[in-house]
Amino acid sequence: MNNFEETCSLRTDGDLPLVKFKSKVTGLTVFVSEFDGPLVNGYLCVATEAEDDDGLPHTLEHLVFMGSEDYPYKGVLDQLANRCLASGTNAWTDTDHTCYTMTMAGARGFLNLLPVYLDHVLYPLLTEAAFLTEVHHINGEGEDAGVVYSEMQARENTGESLCMLGLLRTVYPAPCGYGYETGGLMKNLRESTSNKKVKMYHRSFYRPENLCVIVTGSVAPAEVLKAIEPIELKIISKGARKPFVRPWQRPLPPLPASTDLVVPYPCDDDDHGLVYVAYRGPPLKLYRDIAALLVLEDYLTDTSMSPLQKLFVETEDPYCSMVKARFIENRECCFYFVFENVTKRKLPLIKDTLIKALGEIGQDPGRVDLDRMSVVIQRRKLRILNQMETCPHETVASNVIGDFLYGDTVDD
Repeated sequence: MNNFEETCSLRTDGDLPLVKFKSKVTGLTVFVSEFDGPLVNGYLCVATEAEDDDGLPHTLEHLVFMGSEDYPYKGVLDQLANRCLASGTNAWTDTDHTCYTMTMAGARGFLNLLPVYLDHVLYPLLTEAAFLTEVHHINGEGEDAGVVYSEMQARENTGESLCMLGLLRTVYPAPCGYGYETGGLMKNLRESTSNKKVKMYHRSFYRPENLCVIVTGSVAPAEVLKAIEPIELKIISKGARKPFVRPWQRPLPPLPASTDLVVPYPCDDDDHGLVYVAYRGPPLKLYRDIAALLVLEDYLTDTSMSPLQKLFVETEDPYCSMVKARFIENRECCFYFVFENVTKRKLPLIKDTLIKALGEIGQDPGRVDLDRMSVVIQRRKLRILNQMETCPHETVASNVIGDFLYGDTVDD
């Protein structure tokens, strides 16, 4: 059986091969980058979109490891992974996707484990007992407990998390999945998140049309497709599925005007604070514009000689201890600056000072040191090539996930 057809083939930065396949029957997408090395990595990526703060993407990520239809016991996946010379299995939940990972020494064990892992992702048990244990319950001391709940309890009320959530809710006004807490807020985990909702969420998003299998390392594409064949047959045997609506296709609500937001948070020191300044960027497909903005962020903040570092940090009366520029890869991107350990009296001054400085640089091209800009561009190129050399698995997967989530054509 050969349901897969090759839709794209190219060579990446660092001259690594990358081939894309898509099943004509189930819609399952497979990327394979074959290169020499002792390890084979796998990434099972599902596009996910939250509609509230119940944390369904994060909750489901945990429950996938609690057993599947063909392997109905907790821990079987990790035991099999260890027998296949793996360092275990793992996963992460991002705003726009959930990704399940595995790393193997050699291709043989990887190919044996891949269909087992896919069975857990597509056909988990999602039992009520697993939900209570893993997500939220009341323990013997009358306290809220659960692995997911404890994770969120550790970070929900930190300054960084509260500021970031406030920033995203402002830059991407509701209703928009980018503005929700995909990990789940503690109040929601206690009161509204349920196993029934998790099952409905899985039914909506964990479908073969919405799943991307990324394989990197010393393994041939034909071997990967052969290993996937059993799960492909199982999907077909389940019969027809409801029509599929791809996530992240709705237009984003416009950002009406500039907004200032004050976010109080608990801390040991009330003499310093955080300042986040964010901009809604261009659509992700405007690659040249985004590349230019990323280079500009490096120019503005990367060293002590950068304009914003000299203005805010390297001065006799500093505003803060550090200024960083960051980028969020959404359908419409977000660029933002983070100012850490800002002295209390200067908290209200950061925004206007930053806007004035950026305006002066934009209005007077002579303020841009072209020699240093050339160095910044060259350094970013070298950093990309270095990433392809030192961590090719993660670098290839990161770029492929972006294409899977937002790409529509071969050119993308």
